[in-house]
Amino acid sequence: MSSEWAQEAERQAKAITRDLIEVGRVKGFRVTYQKREARFALRAGTMTAYFSAHTYDTPRGMDWLQLRIDILLHVRRGLQLEPRDEFAPAP
Repeated sequence: MSSEWAQEAERQAKAITRDLIEVGRVKGFRVTYQKREARFALRAGTMTAYFSAHTYDTPRGMDWLQLRIDILLHVRRGLQLEPRDEFAPAP
C-alpha cells in the first residue's frame, strides 16, 4: 500500500479515536494504524482488537465507513471476545 494510503489510514485512525472520545463513555479507547501489519488496532487498557486493512479494501477503494462501523460496534459491545476476532493482550 502506498505511503499516501498509509497517511490517510493514520488520519482515519485518529478521527475514529476522536469519535470515540466524543461519545464520552469510551475514554481510554484509541485506534492506531499499524503500517507494518496493515491493520488497525483498537486498544482499551490491556486489550487490543485488530481489524485488517485488507478486509476493507474493495475494488472501489477503501471502505472507511464500514471500518468505522465495525470498530464502533465492537466498542459498543464492550470489546467482548468473538471467535473471528484477533484479540490478545497488548504487547
